Amino acid sequence: MLEERTGDDMGTEIDFVGFADDCRVEGKLDLHDARLADLLNNNPKITVRAVTVVSTLDGHKQEFDKLEIGRDELDIVVASGPRGDPKRRLATRPSGVAMRLGPYCAEGFMHAPPTANPVRGFSRRPAMVAVTDAVLEYQYCDESVSEWYRTLLVNRELAVSLRTVANPNGLNIGAA
Repeated sequence: MLEERTGDDMGTEIDFVGFADDCRVEGKLDLHDARLADLLNNNPKITVRAVTVVSTLDGHKQEFDKLEIGRDELDIVVASGPRGDPKRRLATRPSGVAMRLGPYCAEGFMHAPPTANPVRGFSRRPAMVAVTDAVLEYQYCDESVSEWYRTLLVNRELAVSLRTVANPNGLNIGAA
């Protein structure tokens, strides 16, 4: 029988992919919280190992054994690792959103309690907020890039704009 990982095995190494204003950062991260979102929200800085930094401006790469990154430097992080304790999850309603964070545009679904408006409550949420079924658009070496991700963690503190959209990326939640 397969069981969902809950983060009880904290200290797990996970893949890390983050986007700063002018680069993509890839490496390994020791997860010392139940979820990546918790780690980012609880720590103003993280240390990523076996790092490759790729410039989105010209594509050049730099590699580092370790790199300390401030949460305030990350516009977006790709969610990876365990989803946390299923017993702590709340019933939510997805709402379509589109936002701009630095040079990136993200569109997908933000989740909030059924009676809450996720856009109005955005400023009261933790720094890193999940957006699911997300499409991330940006420029890489003067070419347009559009990538789909199951879940992105967007830095609320760096969001330039946020608006609701009826049908992000043409997706319909619950459609068969």
